[in-house]
Amino acid sequence: MSEDLCGELTRLTCDLVRIESIADRPELLAEVIDYVASYLADIPGIFVERSECDGKPAIVATLHPTRSPALMINGHVDVVVARPAQFVPELRDGRIYGRGSQDMKGSVAVMLRLLSDLAARPERPDVGFQFVADEEIGGALGTRRLLEEGWRCGFMLCLEPTDLGVLYEHKGGMWIDLRLPGVTAHGSRPWAGVNPVYPMTVGLAEIARRFPVPSPDEWRSTVSPTVIQVGGGSSNQIPSSATLTFDCRFVAEDSAEAISAAIQDCFPGAEVLVSRSGVALRTDPEHPTVQRLAGVVAARTGAPARFYREHFSTDARFYTQIDIPAVCLGPIGAGLHSDVEWVDIESLATLYQVITDFIG
Repeated sequence: MSEDLCGELTRLTCDLVRIESIADRPELLAEVIDYVASYLADIPGIFVERSECDGKPAIVATLHPTRSPALMINGHVDVVVARPAQFVPELRDGRIYGRGSQDMKGSVAVMLRLLSDLAARPERPDVGFQFVADEEIGGALGTRRLLEEGWRCGFMLCLEPTDLGVLYEHKGGMWIDLRLPGVTAHGSRPWAGVNPVYPMTVGLAEIARRFPVPSPDEWRSTVSPTVIQVGGGSSNQIPSSATLTFDCRFVAEDSAEAISAAIQDCFPGAEVLVSRSGVALRTDPEHPTVQRLAGVVAARTGAPARFYREHFSTDARFYTQIDIPAVCLGPIGAGLHSDVEWVDIESLATLYQVITDFIG
């Protein structure tokens, strides 16, 4: 691998990791987008549009004056919370350690270098680059907003971490808040109140029956209770209500409406509120463009491209929702959202070369 390429990708990734760009720090989300904007400002003749919605900034850069390039490459610069030390990047054994190194500031570094190199070509390809800052909280104010504002493409390539595999399908996501009402009474006189804990336990047992926890290799919808709150803290009082939050991940064959209805059936009389919902990603792995990408991956890695499905969500889903093919392809690493996150530097260079070959 070129020392120049690996060196710049390392420098860019480390610069980005140092910025604590988490959802509740809008000034740091602005700072990380400022960093991207500063890099783009040194690239002559490109077309840059910066926008913001509710404190979530975004930048789109294209090589031609269009809102619908043939290829759109997408990356997010926001990260989840971490220990302070994780925002101090560390280089060790050919890896960059730090929050967001794999998810996905390393990929954003690849995007920046790639944009600069493509812009220097005598004949520029028709490629656009989206840099968004709210993927970790759902993408509504970033990629989805840009789509609603008219940004389109022929094919979407989202550089989420995939260990250089081709992610062609992932589940939809939905978060449901549920409230079971009760009637307070003294704990010694339970007949004088209505205790919501009992219907809660019955409903949870029914949820477990309808949506049993699958093995990692099973591809089906899941409904996981994640937050349970009961009572106001008094140990001698029948609680006035019980509230639950469910994290729901559904396959393309199911729907958000069907999952929500099933939860309501398990808790008759409960108030059910869908707080957030996102569609599934599904692109035909036999699509000619996907197969061409897989061929490039195989040529660069020396092994057949790995096609796979994932349980979490990405911003790529917004494009398949309107029938634009989209897949994810990203670098090798580990520790997403954990206390130890890293990305392999050589794989960043490989990702750069795969995309360069793919563009042609």
